[in-house]
Amino acid sequence: MQESESNNYYSPPERRQFVRINTNFVVSYYVYPGELNKTDMTLTQNVSLGGICFTTNKNFPMGTILHITLRLPKVDHLIDVLAEVVYVQQEKNKKLLFDIGVKFIKVANKDLMILEQTIENCASDGNKIHLSAKVKKEKK
Repeated sequence: MQESESNNYYSPPERRQFVRINTNFVVSYYVYPGELNKTDMTLTQNVSLGGICFTTNKNFPMGTILHITLRLPKVDHLIDVLAEVVYVQQEKNKKLLFDIGVKFIKVANKDLMILEQTIENCASDGNKIHLSAKVKKEKK
């Protein structure tokens, strides 16, 4: 992500303003700024327009910035975001696994639209989501 593209990005509001869906998407990540060859991969536990939760064997300090790439079903385009660690909890009975919650701090508007469509498509009729908390996109 380049700084010159900054007007194509948004900064989401506070966490928990978005409906979350429990789903497993492939996610790769590394500490930002960092080296691409130090990327780890896991699955999401839940996803929203404001952030994700995933399980990892790393205990990241609160405030750590991660570069995250999401691979969504039926979408060829990879979603790249910068996200801040806002939640860390050791999994019960598993000393080496941690649930990591991150909030998006930088994501392209086009990626946000793809993510929103995917969330809508993944929501079951019985668990229909209402995206009343639409994200304000920056003006170009």
